[in-house]
Amino acid sequence: MRTCTFVSGLTAAAAVAAFIAGAAAPSTAAPRTETPQAGTQQVVGHAQQSSRTDQAPAIVRRWAAAWRTTDTRDLARLYTKDAVYTDRALNLVFRGREGVTEWETGSHQLVGDLGFEVTGGFRGRDEAVVEGVFSGHIVGAPRPFAVPAVTVLRLRGDLIRASDDYYNRGEILSDSGLPADWTPPGS
Repeated sequence: MRTCTFVSGLTAAAAVAAFIAGAAAPSTAAPRTETPQAGTQQVVGHAQQSSRTDQAPAIVRRWAAAWRTTDTRDLARLYTKDAVYTDRALNLVFRGREGVTEWETGSHQLVGDLGFEVTGGFRGRDEAVVEGVFSGHIVGAPRPFAVPAVTVLRLRGDLIRASDDYYNRGEILSDSGLPADWTPPGS
């Protein structure tokens, strides 16, 4: 059984740097047969052509829009005070609105032009699922990345009480032109 790492008081920038340095387990996905740029174009093309985007629930659209702003309070305001934000690819957990702010701040520091383009989503009574494309440019990487991602939002009323991000860390490094064992400068 895998255990989660709870991050409290640790800056999110350090947690994101650990991701780049390979602190998370390496990907076991099959190797990609297309070039990283071709894969990126396919994913981005899918996002741009999706007719399901406008049908995504409001909380899904607000969550993605908050990731695209530089004001980290926008994302934190969507969460309950006791929220739990889990990045499954990195096996990291952040607690409360302060944790959400910390995670987003560190993510924006390490990934330029960070974005999430919604390609679909749906909502049940107490949950919503966000399907989309996670993109950006890792500081110092030769190329930007764009990879499919899914986030499960567990809701309490109109606020998020917990979220779980799912994406392929190895695919991000590959798209970025970085080797699987790459570490950021100064780490």
